[in-house]
Amino acid sequence: MIPEEMHPALMGIVPATLITSSKQGIPNITNISRVWFVDQEHVAVANHMLNKSIHNLRENGHAFIRTMDTTTFSTWELELEYIGPSTTEKIFAEMQKQYEVLSMILETEMPITIHNAEIFHVLSARICEEENSHLLSKPDLFNPILEQLERKFGWNTSAVWVMEELDPQLQLATLRGFAEESETKVLKRVAQWSVEQEKPIRINNIRSQYQYALTTFLHQQKETFTFEDFRSLNHNYIAIPIKGEAGNIIAVICSQSNDSLKFSFFKDETLLAAFRFLSLLITKLLQLHDPNKRQFAIDQELERIRLVGSKRTGEVKTILSPRELQVAVQVAHGLSNEEIAKTLFLSKRTVTTHLERIFQKLSINSRAALASYVIENGLMDSSQ
Repeated sequence: MIPEEMHPALMGIVPATLITSSKQGIPNITNISRVWFVDQEHVAVANHMLNKSIHNLRENGHAFIRTMDTTTFSTWELELEYIGPSTTEKIFAEMQKQYEVLSMILETEMPITIHNAEIFHVLSARICEEENSHLLSKPDLFNPILEQLERKFGWNTSAVWVMEELDPQLQLATLRGFAEESETKVLKRVAQWSVEQEKPIRINNIRSQYQYALTTFLHQQKETFTFEDFRSLNHNYIAIPIKGEAGNIIAVICSQSNDSLKFSFFKDETLLAAFRFLSLLITKLLQLHDPNKRQFAIDQELERIRLVGSKRTGEVKTILSPRELQVAVQVAHGLSNEEIAKTLFLSKRTVTTHLERIFQKLSINSRAALASYVIENGLMDSSQ
């Protein structure tokens, strides 16, 4: 079965590779112009200068094709069983038409012809994840995370620095909310400190303390502490280092703000949860090649961090669990079960189960009663 997400790799934008083997096990690799989609279980290639490959296929019908999706630069591999040549299949007429167009454009004296369409049954189709994980650029990897941190936690300035191999200096990968990199001078210092400490860092109300230091003793030192630094200083900072699969720090996600409420959610326990789950998230994202799946994974992990923070900080005064409270608040906002499932990244069945438990705990039997409970107990914003 050919998955739908593979179809862009069958458009012939770049040549593909056909791999065959003789009966004696001698391999042959041939570049082909295109892999043609026949149906969900069959593909074809044009027989043009494929003598060696066809000879092998008659002896040993097992073959592989490797092709690329140029929109994602992902490599796909098809495992095939050779069926045979055809000049009656509809796909053969399409092949002839393409070669006629090619002959016209090239103005060749002799038309480019094909003998027939070689038809294959698709045994399996897979994306070559082991080859594709490095193709995701740093901005493509981190920008969606920063966007969700803005949406869920109110961050309006953020940046990511990465640790390159054999280079102890942090390298900027992406930033949001800054006009230029020079504005991140202090934030980068915080990022470097988190790398040295190998743990997340949260700094509160540092600006007033810095001003006191400037006016008392720092001005007496021949260092680089200046009022220019003070003007670029914010009150609050967060830096969350990201670990790779080998356990080494590969990046740091940072933010700064003069609004203490922006970071009020990030207690010590929540920062540790972000440290842990964001590291797991990066590993997961490097193995996903569908942008929608990556987006879902990001939403899911950040919702998980939010849930852990709600559970550990003890700020919510209710008999409901953190997840039950989230569901209850969404009900109070007027969302249906299906809408709640999409918002919280749950299945509709799980939402129904949570509601059944909520109704039992609160001894109520309607959504209206649940909405009243949430409003009367001041819980409308407690899951945000």
